[in-house]
Amino acid sequence: MALLKRLQHDGHIRNEVGQMFRKYIDTGKILDIPSGDGVNARNLVDSGFEVECADLFPDRARANGFSCTRCDMTAPLPYEDHSFEGVLHSEGIEHVDNQVAVLAELTRVLKPGGVLIVTTPNILFLAARADTMLSGHPRPRRWLVTESHGYWGGSKTYGEDTYYGHVFLINAFQLRFYLTHVGLDVLGVEATRYSLNSILLAPLMFPLVWWGTRRMWRNRRFETSTSLKRAIQKEILSPALLFGPKLIMVARKPEE
Repeated sequence: MALLKRLQHDGHIRNEVGQMFRKYIDTGKILDIPSGDGVNARNLVDSGFEVECADLFPDRARANGFSCTRCDMTAPLPYEDHSFEGVLHSEGIEHVDNQVAVLAELTRVLKPGGVLIVTTPNILFLAARADTMLSGHPRPRRWLVTESHGYWGGSKTYGEDTYYGHVFLINAFQLRFYLTHVGLDVLGVEATRYSLNSILLAPLMFPLVWWGTRRMWRNRRFETSTSLKRAIQKEILSPALLFGPKLIMVARKPEE
């Protein structure tokens, strides 16, 4: 039943983001950046959270009734330290070239004990692995990284604003490292939807992925603590990462 539910889900975090934050914080103010048209903010408000929206193109959220600050997330954010109990960074990290700096800013405005949820296309789910093997690109039917497809934007209201497309895709290994590098504790990964193609590929691909993952960690060059090794292996071989088109990683800022 749970598998069927994940297959039928539309895959967008908008329907579950409030529930996700509720697992870690009861109340408080959440920064939604980039907020897009405000669909995630709507679910957060309906779940009882106060929401601050920020986006390079704020008119989309404003059109849906939200106050939204125009904000370039690659620059210092216009918020004081420790301003938010939660930060949602949904479908943004793959568009910026200074990913560590962006995550460091999000961490700065997060209160101690606060939670950051990051979502980005999952390039390690089985369908993307198969596409990468065949074409060299994890999602060739959705978008490409070329000179003519690498730039998106701009806004009629704000003129020549342009931003990168899905140029800086990162996998779960990289995102975990970036989050820990900026001082956060990774709590785990989640999924909102499972890919039918990935499930159909599982009988063929999972034994190879399992073997490759185990073989990688047996390499003496990558010696690490047993607990960290087990945590990463659990994530990489989890249904969320093998079947979920979205990588959803949750991290917490340590208490001071």
